[in-house]
Amino acid sequence: MSRGFESVKSAWRLAVFLALLLGVVACSRGTASSADQEAKQEADDSLSLKLNALNYTDVPVGIFYVNGTWGGTAPGRIGSGGGSIICCVDLPKKWHPGLSVDLTWQDDNLYKKDPKAMAFRVVPVEKYDYFSDGFLWVLFFPDDKIKVYASQWMPGFPGFPEGLQAPDEACPDNFKLLNSDARCLKPDPRIKL
Repeated sequence: MSRGFESVKSAWRLAVFLALLLGVVACSRGTASSADQEAKQEADDSLSLKLNALNYTDVPVGIFYVNGTWGGTAPGRIGSGGGSIICCVDLPKKWHPGLSVDLTWQDDNLYKKDPKAMAFRVVPVEKYDYFSDGFLWVLFFPDDKIKVYASQWMPGFPGFPEGLQAPDEACPDNFKLLNSDARCLKPDPRIKL
C-alpha cells in the first residue's frame, strides 16, 4: 500500500466524520427549532388575562387564588365593584369543553372557624368567544355558587356575561338590574342612587 492510498483513505475517513458531525448538528438544531416553534405556538394560542373578582354576597372574601395566582380580595357586595385587578392568568384563546380553573379562597365565615383554612374548588370556565385582551372574572354568588368568565367587558357593559351589573350597583334579587331600576322589587337602601 502506498502513501497516496493512505492519504486518500484518511481523507475519506475525515469526510465521513465531517458529514456525520454536520448531520448531528443539523438534527439537534432541527429539534431545538421544533421545540422553540412548539413553545411559540403554545404562547400564540393562549390569552393572558387580568384576574379580578366580583362578590355578590354580603360575606367578604379575604383572599383568593386562581391556578395559584393571587387574586387579592373581594369585599362584600356593597363594596365589590371589581376594583383589584391582578395580572395574569393564562387560558387558551379558544374555549373548549371541560376547561376549568383551580380556585382557592377564604371568606370571612371560614376565617372565623379557622384562620388558616382555605376552601378549594375546580370551577368550569363559562364558554367564551375569541377576544384579544381582557379579564378572568371570578364571581361569588349567594348559596355558595361560583362562576368564572373570560371576558373583555367590565360589569354593567352590554357585553358582560349574563348582562350582570356590578355587585355594588345591582338589585339584590336580580343582579342583571341596577338597584335604581323600577323593576327592582326590593332595592337595597345601602346603595346610593
